[in-house]
Amino acid sequence: MTEQPIIVEPKEPQPVPAQSAQSNQVSQIGKRLAAVAFGLLFLWLAFKDCNVNQIWSYAKEVSPVYMGLLCVCVIIGHLFRAWRWQILLRPLTERKISLWNCFCAVMIGYAVNIVIPRGGEVVRLLSLSKSEDLPWAGVLPTMFIDRLLDLAVLCLIFGTCIPVLPKALLDKMPFLTGGGVLMIIGSLTMLVLLPRMADFINMILSIKKLRALLPQKSVTLAESLAEQFKIGTKSLTDASSYPAIAGLSFVIWFTYWLNCYLAILAFHLQSQVSLLQTYIVFAVGSIGVLIPSPGSVGSYHYFVSQGLILSAGVNKDEALAYATVLHIMAFVVAICIPAFICVVVQSNQTKKTAGAAK
Repeated sequence: MTEQPIIVEPKEPQPVPAQSAQSNQVSQIGKRLAAVAFGLLFLWLAFKDCNVNQIWSYAKEVSPVYMGLLCVCVIIGHLFRAWRWQILLRPLTERKISLWNCFCAVMIGYAVNIVIPRGGEVVRLLSLSKSEDLPWAGVLPTMFIDRLLDLAVLCLIFGTCIPVLPKALLDKMPFLTGGGVLMIIGSLTMLVLLPRMADFINMILSIKKLRALLPQKSVTLAESLAEQFKIGTKSLTDASSYPAIAGLSFVIWFTYWLNCYLAILAFHLQSQVSLLQTYIVFAVGSIGVLIPSPGSVGSYHYFVSQGLILSAGVNKDEALAYATVLHIMAFVVAICIPAFICVVVQSNQTKKTAGAAK
């Protein structure tokens, strides 16, 4: 007899004092301004001393066929991501969670990230919680796991890439080696600790003196969160799900590499940029995505173009044209259009459901 999932719906958060809300608002504005500043800094670093007319000339010569294949590949990659998330969400409910709703939440979240760095994670959480009627506190740890799995695979990719990184690239970006090691340690540590988060919360709550100082509502909420974290992280302790999660993780990142290679073909650079060099550009460019600039603008352009310039000797203007077109197609076009379709379809579904209820 299988263990039945216990879903404990956390109580609605209590209204925060006006002063606290104002402080949070100022903090959020500060973070967004910092993100914009990061983006502008990297845009300047990437495009200084470049020839805009030459960049445009290179961009006009791209193959529309390969660009179309690139967009399809991006969408397929995110569909695999939604499938992996669906597996991570299984412990939350006995019924089957909709792959479509998972996909929509992923795409809408990425679309919001273009404007608000990391803001899409909140939208993604709320979107799936609403469409599947799941407790947000149970969905939240599955999103942490999703991101940590990405970081773990990225660390593996970058770790295998370090021995073959060109000296010129390491001289220009010496932090790549040390940063890669820290990423590996951090991601593995979090994957080990996350399933124990519920035990840690309960351990804190078991301290009688501390518990006595907390309002009962806070204690109840913390206990509820601990229970949801315990359920939401079961996928990490269920060995039967490991092969599917691991396989999908590598397929997701293979599609990301394939995006880079399809762009190489679109720019007719395959005779100059080898598969290994494409792998290096892909790995280095992925570091740029980790920097919290709006939609990875600037940071992605800088890291990808430097990867092409320093590993394959591509001239700066062509490298920037490649990074710009790849960013627009993979981070904007192939995300915003499906996200818009998802919003329209889900909105119509909600209206039909509401109409049927009447």
